[in-house]
Amino acid sequence: MDGAEALSLAKRACPQFASAGLAPLDPSSITKVETRSVARLWAGMGSVVELRVKAGKDTAATIMAKKVTLPKRCASIGDRRKKASYEVECSFYEKYAAKVAAAGCACPRPLLVERRGTEGVTIVMTKLVGSSAPMDGARSRRVLSGLAKLHALFWGVEADEAVAGGLAAQGEYWYLDTRPDEHAAMPKKGWEGRLRLAARAIDDRLKSDSSQTIVHGDAKSANIIFAADGEPLFYDFQYVGKACCAKDLAYCLCCCCDDADDEAALVAHYRAELAAALGADAAPSREALDDALLLAYADLGRWMSGWGWWGHDLESKITDVLDRLDGGTALASEADYAAAMEKAFPIRAP
Repeated sequence: MDGAEALSLAKRACPQFASAGLAPLDPSSITKVETRSVARLWAGMGSVVELRVKAGKDTAATIMAKKVTLPKRCASIGDRRKKASYEVECSFYEKYAAKVAAAGCACPRPLLVERRGTEGVTIVMTKLVGSSAPMDGARSRRVLSGLAKLHALFWGVEADEAVAGGLAAQGEYWYLDTRPDEHAAMPKKGWEGRLRLAARAIDDRLKSDSSQTIVHGDAKSANIIFAADGEPLFYDFQYVGKACCAKDLAYCLCCCCDDADDEAALVAHYRAELAAALGADAAPSREALDDALLLAYADLGRWMSGWGWWGHDLESKITDVLDRLDGGTALASEADYAAAMEKAFPIRAP
């Protein structure tokens, strides 16, 4: 991004400074905008740039710009998934980011959202001030508190309303409908072969779970920093959308939290925070949440099996699900796993 483009963006973003908590700034007072590249986007689809807005010799504000440049043809499943995710992120910042931040899940505030037709999108937002840190037990609890507040804000019918407002009909980036290549690449033997056959039944069961909400969709360490007071700050809302709350929980526990041995206590903390925000009667029971979490681990493992494993080891959790479905021996078909799912994991009321 050159200086002229950065200057133009900053001037167009100025009217929203005050509402986003920044000092008001008259566009005519901006003399220069200095840029610093922060990150490249997946598949070369643009970049994230820091903009230091100068008024005279002083820095009046430091803000962020995410400029997405789409290929001329989004022919592959992956390209189409990314294109859709950036449209979702625009909707998030246009309509929901301020509400999410006010509810206690700290995130950037929007300053400017521009859709550039087939070329891409540009989102200018406030800069989160913090740093990366090891995800120990205390930080993990604060992250799960933030996710619980996000989930409570959009619980139940509120999730459907947010989807109508532009968030993804399916949250998370690994959901089965958009990952046929990884599903096809899964082994056909052993427990991963059993998971391959059970994948659609698991996906359908999670879509039907009673704990539907809007999830962050990519709650990993790379997308969370911590303020000086320890508050977690969330960003990268490309895959925010409707899903069972346990999908965020499984991904965060597997790929974000450092101490896998503390899982039971972390899940209890998450549920307590969710119940505090929703009301005890509206929150899922611990039994319902545990079932959904096991299934979400299996769903995450299905994608990793065809893409590559990372985070904490999921084999024992996945085989627990599979053993409840098939008793340790592969069933004959996907339809058999669907029938077994109804008996082994009945949908529990909250």
